[in-house]
Amino acid sequence: FTLEYGSRYDTSSSVANNTRENNYFDTMRFFPTSALTRASPLARNNRISASQLSTTNVTLKLRSRISGADGFFSPENVYAGPSTRRCLLCVGHFNKVPQQCFNGLFMPSAPGAIHFEDNNNIGVLEIPAVTVRYSSSLSGNSNQKIISLAESGELSQAEAILDSLEASASSENNKDLLPDIDSYTALMNSYLKRQINILTENQWSDGENEASVDRKTSSILTLAGKVHDLLIQMEDLSGVSDHYPPMSASGIIRSGPRHAGLRPTSHHYDTAIMAFANASKGITSTRTINAPYIAQRWLQRMETLAFDPHSGVTPTVDSYYHVMEAFAASGSSHKLCQASFLTQSIFDKLKHNTNLHPTAREYRLLMRTWCSSSSKDAAYKATGIWMAMKNSFESGVEEMEPTLDDGKMILEAWANAVNKQSARRSQNVLSAMQKLFTSKKSDVKPDLDCYRYVLIAMSQSKIPDVGDNIPSLFKSMDDDQIFPDTKSFDAALKTLKNCSIHPKATDPMHYSKMTESMLEQMEKMVDRSSVSIIKPSAVSYTHVIQALGVMNTKKAAVKADALLTKMEVEYAKGDELMKPTRDSYVGTIHAYANSDSPFSYRNANEVLQRMIIQYLGGNEISRPDVCSYHAVIKACAASANKNSPNGKEALLLAISTVKNMKKSDSFHPNSKSYLLLVQCCTKLLPVGGDREKALRSVFSSCCQGGLVDQKVLSAFQSAVTSETYYQEVVKNAPSYMGEKTLPESWTRNLGYRVRMQQSKGGMRSPVISVNGTVVASTAYNDYRMRRRWSKKNQKLLQGGRSS
Repeated sequence: FTLEYGSRYDTSSSVANNTRENNYFDTMRFFPTSALTRASPLARNNRISASQLSTTNVTLKLRSRISGADGFFSPENVYAGPSTRRCLLCVGHFNKVPQQCFNGLFMPSAPGAIHFEDNNNIGVLEIPAVTVRYSSSLSGNSNQKIISLAESGELSQAEAILDSLEASASSENNKDLLPDIDSYTALMNSYLKRQINILTENQWSDGENEASVDRKTSSILTLAGKVHDLLIQMEDLSGVSDHYPPMSASGIIRSGPRHAGLRPTSHHYDTAIMAFANASKGITSTRTINAPYIAQRWLQRMETLAFDPHSGVTPTVDSYYHVMEAFAASGSSHKLCQASFLTQSIFDKLKHNTNLHPTAREYRLLMRTWCSSSSKDAAYKATGIWMAMKNSFESGVEEMEPTLDDGKMILEAWANAVNKQSARRSQNVLSAMQKLFTSKKSDVKPDLDCYRYVLIAMSQSKIPDVGDNIPSLFKSMDDDQIFPDTKSFDAALKTLKNCSIHPKATDPMHYSKMTESMLEQMEKMVDRSSVSIIKPSAVSYTHVIQALGVMNTKKAAVKADALLTKMEVEYAKGDELMKPTRDSYVGTIHAYANSDSPFSYRNANEVLQRMIIQYLGGNEISRPDVCSYHAVIKACAASANKNSPNGKEALLLAISTVKNMKKSDSFHPNSKSYLLLVQCCTKLLPVGGDREKALRSVFSSCCQGGLVDQKVLSAFQSAVTSETYYQEVVKNAPSYMGEKTLPESWTRNLGYRVRMQQSKGGMRSPVISVNGTVVASTAYNDYRMRRRWSKKNQKLLQGGRSS
């Protein structure tokens, strides 16, 4: 057949009437035997001659003059617009549907055949496939079109043109028909721009529905994948993949012409890295988990190409930064500690690069990643980075000056760290910040947040004398006219309280007095500042109550009770911050138990009753527990002695307290409850028949409850005569493995279950001898091993089953 371009078909008036000069399509004529069709491969001003066309066995690619979209002249590609008329589809929809395209309808048929139907004629057009061979001038125009479409956001159309040029070049094996490097660059830049727009729009709000988030995530990943594919295409077409391992997942290198002018530059690799860094941002999921690793692979490719002086590719600081950013942003899909270690590894590679040096931006990103990490060494690592920045700044690198936010970030990390050195480390960082400011090397001055984080770190410390630095910190704040807030005071109170109750405290009374003085200072500063909010709360008062408990005086107990009463009154008035807690009541009970008052057990019991009333009134956090009742029993044992007339009264109160525990629906007496009762009998009753009788009654009750453990047995044996002990324990004791042991029913409720239901001798573990030692058994050894396995951080298990 004959193909001509630029002329009009004027045989059929029904068709010719629709081919006006302002028609949306240029025309092309085919002259087979009889039938007719026409379409437009190029815009009107891109005229081609017959010498630029050839007939081969490939599909003719067409382009709409309206949208520039490419299409295929084949039976499988038919466009059905909203109009009743239809025309051949060029891939992608037109910006404006032509109202007058064809006066007929193209319908799919068998390969190689197109059915043409109009108002007058019906026929079948049999034609071979036709391809348009573009000249270099036409390719240049197409490249300009790709750039224009990419910059205007018409990415699908730009893709279609680029694909058509690649297909033409591949079919003709002509590298001159390939798109130029600017086309690839423009398209990759547009993909990246589209990603950024998706990330910034609506700020990925937390309230966004799952479908919307999934759609956005899919779009961002798709765009990153397109950048990835374009870069692989450039490597294949330029011959890079012929010398280096291919980056495609299949490992297959595409065939076709090679064009050295399409060799990717550093910009193209950086674009791919940034695209996958963007894919790691926003809402992370299992779909984005591999994005940082793909970015890392492209960085490794850049590092490999950098060894070739002719490649022109070398990684930049930005290259490393964006890979670090990708790993840092993947914290919610990886384990947080893993993300920080991966980010650290990329930073170390940058630091060891002889041609590059990390900037403050990379230091801060790594520091921020460590501060958000769950690693136990996270605060230590972040502090090391901060110190490196400080040292560089002091040596003259102005860019490395640590900011106030940097210091806050480090101090907050120490405040959240589980480390026995947190208090000391945080104070060192604060001291370094103060020295930088006082030496006039930096304008960064520690603020209230810095001091608060240090105080919080100190409040979590278990060092017995950590509270000694509290006064100096508050003096430094006062000198700088920084007013502490409620959290700062609460942290200081907790620190001093911990020092006062620490078992290794050298002077607990001193810390208790400091706690009381700190509360007085807090109350005086309530109205002093309009900048920070200072208001004592239930937390503040509870810390002081617990500290007063170690003073062992009636005066201290009365003060603790007064603070508790104040909390109850303020809470009754509607102040939720003053709601008494379980610790508030237990601390007051302990204060009475440790006082030297002979009737303090009455006060302790009165506090317990107030606690019960408070809980029944709706205060859930004041719910009594076993420890609350034990505190009253301890008060009974501590507030009287065997020579005082109120000893029996105290003992009766202790016994009734245990009975009340039995009536509770939430908890019941345990072994310690009976141990405390035995101690009460021993201390409150003189040696004699009454004491023996009371001890036998308590021990019998403990046996019935199945709560006899080694401590209870030992305390009972020490309190009674040998004859009483023989009659109550030894006389009817069963034998197990040659030893007299306690009956199984006496130990059945000791709070754990053995793996084996019954041992060989018919006895269940634990098996306690009448002397208070545990007789080894298979079941009991199983229990011991399970206890070892349950311990945290125990890497080496010692012991095992006995033979």
